[in-house]
Amino acid sequence: MVSKLIQDNSICIYFQPIISIRSAKVIGVEALMRAHDENNESLSPIFVFDQAKKENLSFELDKFVRIKALETFKPLLEANKELLLFLNFESHLLDSKISFHDFAFSSLANEMGIPPSRIVIEIKEYQIEDSERLKQFCDFYKERGFLIALDDFGAGNANFDRISTVRPHVVKVDRSIVFNVHQNFIHKEILKSIANMCFNIGALVLAEGVEEEEEILRSLKLDIDLFQGFWFARPSGSHYDKALLDEKITYIGAKHTQNVKASMQLKEFLIESAKTYTHTIIETIKTTNNINLFGFLKEFEIIEAIYCIDAHTGIQEGDTFISADTNDFFQPARDGDNHALKEYFYITKESKRGNYLSQKYISRASGRMCRTFAQKFVLSGKEKILCLDLKVQPL
Repeated sequence: MVSKLIQDNSICIYFQPIISIRSAKVIGVEALMRAHDENNESLSPIFVFDQAKKENLSFELDKFVRIKALETFKPLLEANKELLLFLNFESHLLDSKISFHDFAFSSLANEMGIPPSRIVIEIKEYQIEDSERLKQFCDFYKERGFLIALDDFGAGNANFDRISTVRPHVVKVDRSIVFNVHQNFIHKEILKSIANMCFNIGALVLAEGVEEEEEILRSLKLDIDLFQGFWFARPSGSHYDKALLDEKITYIGAKHTQNVKASMQLKEFLIESAKTYTHTIIETIKTTNNINLFGFLKEFEIIEAIYCIDAHTGIQEGDTFISADTNDFFQPARDGDNHALKEYFYITKESKRGNYLSQKYISRASGRMCRTFAQKFVLSGKEKILCLDLKVQPL
């Protein structure tokens, strides 16, 4: 069947645009194979490649599709010299003893006059058992000017170590992780971890399969800038609608800017509100003996816990007043516990403002998401730091 598809030229290439929101443009296209039978019925690409495996024609089909992709891409590159072609190949073939030269990326690019710097070779690393051969392949083609992307990262048995081993230029995060990331705390944390790891080695992160506006906005908040998915455009045999894409890019960019401004305003509001809470509590501490702060937990419902530490040593003075239920695993800090290595302690201690609002984190006192507001003050001639754990929603 596969031989006939090749002989009859029943395979064509569709392109799906890859977007950079911050650059406000299409930076590349991914080449996707489409095939049809003798009755002009569409055939699933997965079915065709699976059939090629059965017929022992994976390499032949893969090479034929890549040639078609390069031929179809060339007019697009002539119109836009900066455009990138994201080019798939059958990654499992790397476990065979096929020579890297035989994959012919370099020779095909040269024949068609396409600079290697415009081609991103996409690799599904989880399909490859031999990590050393994977690294050698990537090094081989990077030395020849090609870019490398890890495709569908997070799908299958993705190996996080391979990001640092391969050091790709782009990591395409699989739809299974991007899906519902704005509502799924676990997905958000996984995506955040992948993004941080990639940024540390100088790799760009691309969110694949985005279908919802909120998925894009949440990813942008995690500093992910490259996107591909139905929300922007479906794969097409014709050129993408530039005017429509520009409109969508502008819209998302504006929404992201609004969200950033709203987040900054919320943080300012939290800081100003927390200053009010701490001022009230500090004045009470200064004027009252045998102080019981539980009343403030009821008065200010946003406060989950209150505790005080020595501003020089970081040692807690007195037990924590907490409104949340605790268990054997999550317990509030007690009198004499050391906070010296806590970010909110040492930043507040050194800050000229004398206060600090932490990022969101899981409270070891309750197991809930919180932010700590710390305020320095003087009591009986000694510097103290009052800490308020503020309740926040996970997302």
